Amino acid sequence: MIYLNKYRHITEEAEKSLYSLVKDLINKNTTNILEVGTMAGQVTVILAAAAAEKNESVHVISIDQNYDTFSPTAAESLQVNNLTNCSFESDKLEERFEDNIANANIIYIDRFHDKIDKKMELIKKNATVPTKVIYRNPKASSNFPFEVTEVSPQVKPRQRKKSTADTKATTKVSAK
Repeated sequence: MIYLNKYRHITEEAEKSLYSLVKDLINKNTTNILEVGTMAGQVTVILAAAAAEKNESVHVISIDQNYDTFSPTAAESLQVNNLTNCSFESDKLEERFEDNIANANIIYIDRFHDKIDKKMELIKKNATVPTKVIYRNPKASSNFPFEVTEVSPQVKPRQRKKSTADTKATTKVSAK
């Protein structure tokens, strides 16, 4: 993986860990990875590369307040790596975060360190499919900088209709 920017907010060791972690979390039902906090694109490249290697149909949605603040940008690093499985959304971060929760099977949060509990509650309320949430914990970054939580939406069982008429089950058996 080629990352063009000199700005790094995670170590090479953490890059390798995250790459392996994301590859392990992707399964046949994974369609989207949501990245919250694009910055210069270091993690964006990792997420897109892991997704492309594991399942080329997995798409990364990267959101940030201003994703193109850094130069070179995340998009330029992706282009050098021939990774086209990523899209960017900027501005109105809170709104974009909420809008994309239901579409994500994996969410990587690198933006809301001081609001992580509130964001986890929001994810629990809005997730429509089992979702794995990876977030950076700056307090534990010397050991292992990522925490993973799985959120499974609660599906309420359907009530069976009560029938007043007697119904009989019939089975046809054909003999040859």
